[in-house]
Amino acid sequence: MTNFPVYRKYTNKNTFFKILSENEFEEISQLGNQLVSYHVIAHQYPEQLRIMDMIGCKDDIWCEISKDEYEKTKKLFQQGRA
Repeated sequence: MTNFPVYRKYTNKNTFFKILSENEFEEISQLGNQLVSYHVIAHQYPEQLRIMDMIGCKDDIWCEISKDEYEKTKKLFQQGRA
């Protein structure tokens, strides 16, 4: 059983995830000079599988990050800075 939240990042992009449960996560992505934020609720099974892959860092697509790293990125987003 996973203790939520858990924090992940794409290994090759500036995209950060706070996984809240097996079917819900927050995402912060850098697009150019801007940060955008999404709140995702997985209703369908393929979306839930994606979250399971994120939790397990499947195929080295995602890597674990600390809560501090995620919160630092979120703070920049809230301040409107990339």
